[in-house]
Amino acid sequence: MQHFLPLAIRGLLPDHVTSVLFDLCGYFREVSAKVLYISDLEKLEERIIMTLCHMERIFPPGFFTVMVHLVMDLATEAKIGGPVCYRSMWFVERYIGKLKSNVRNKARPEGSIAEAFLADECMTFCSRYIVGFETKHNLPSQNEDNDEWVGHHDIAHGSRLFPHSGNPLGKPRNYVLSGVEKVQAHKYVLFNCSDVNSYLRAHADEITNGRNLNPDVVERIQNDKFHEWFQAHIRKLEKENGIHNIEKDIRLLARGPVNAAKRYCAFNSRGYHFRPKRLDKETQNSGVMVTAKTSSYASARDANPVLRDVTYYGRVIDIVELNYSGQFSVVLFKCEWVNVFSETGMKKDKYCYTLVNFSHLIHKGEKIEHEPFIFPNQANQVLYVEDELNPGWSVVMKLPKPRDVYDLGNLEWEAQTENEPFHVSQLGESLKIKNNEEHWVRTDVEGTIVDANNASSNEE
Repeated sequence: MQHFLPLAIRGLLPDHVTSVLFDLCGYFREVSAKVLYISDLEKLEERIIMTLCHMERIFPPGFFTVMVHLVMDLATEAKIGGPVCYRSMWFVERYIGKLKSNVRNKARPEGSIAEAFLADECMTFCSRYIVGFETKHNLPSQNEDNDEWVGHHDIAHGSRLFPHSGNPLGKPRNYVLSGVEKVQAHKYVLFNCSDVNSYLRAHADEITNGRNLNPDVVERIQNDKFHEWFQAHIRKLEKENGIHNIEKDIRLLARGPVNAAKRYCAFNSRGYHFRPKRLDKETQNSGVMVTAKTSSYASARDANPVLRDVTYYGRVIDIVELNYSGQFSVVLFKCEWVNVFSETGMKKDKYCYTLVNFSHLIHKGEKIEHEPFIFPNQANQVLYVEDELNPGWSVVMKLPKPRDVYDLGNLEWEAQTENEPFHVSQLGESLKIKNNEEHWVRTDVEGTIVDANNASSNEE
């Protein structure tokens, strides 16, 4: 309720009433999280006081019963007793309902419950000693993606470069990659492999070779030609040094994938269940969100791109498994992405909700420079709720963490920073700025976006 109630009341009530209800829903949403931090709970204790004060100015006194005032103590109780999900009475009430369902003789309800409980306890005790059979105590989770389930892949042998993560579902079907699609997928694999960073740097040095090239030119050349240069470079090293001096996976990666690929109807990754849009009729398992590092420019004349995190919203349209010479495979999600760089594709409403329009995509045609692919472990699942106030637009609803996934701090972030992709901005002083143009944009602080219309009106 705390997730969807704010969507239901958008535009129905005055803004000062809506904002207060948004704060109350946000309070319940954060208190009900399965992972809590003391510092966040202390902030919630201070915020709920102001929220209730604003509510007293809006709602009549008869609304404020003792249950409303008890809301103030929820954050304090969470600090003492832990997450609400471990102290809730819902599971007790469900268990009581289960005991009531065991009553067969209504004249002796207690005896029926006792006999059913004894039989269930005996079966549970026996199931502890049964090996090789599924019971309710060893059933996998709904979206199981552990390593032992990776055997569903046609190519069971993974690669050190791309270890299998996740679990494909359903029988794979044969799929032939088109020329453009093959290049797009292979380029994405290369540019997101940490072992290829040294070759990317060597290619950048070869492109410059003493010439005065702007970093944006180097980046554009690498995006167009690196996969061809990488293949020719590895072949050259094989002739000079022999194939045994080059890692096998690197040699296979340089050759590129074969045209024959596989496609799946579903995929489990990091506790999420993904399904292509064409098969996603009753659910919304195709919605994805990914935060990727993207080259950004301060202006049209800026020739020094810097990396910044950009959040993309899209839908999975296919789940493809690339085959690298039959030795290892790489699973990718092919997606359609909303144009987040234009107000016709993404915008924020006055309540700070993110709205997207799938009639305005980044690239509608099949273009080489288009990057529709991502790795399954990069995708976060989102829901798109149709906005009744803005026809054609959908509100992005970010899902909480899956049931069996917990926040363990910054371990995941630290693992990602160790394998950051190569970017031309890392070359530093080795790239000379064309025509001695200086870069006046600061990169050590986050920029501030200023509305030009409001700034000009304030000056007047």
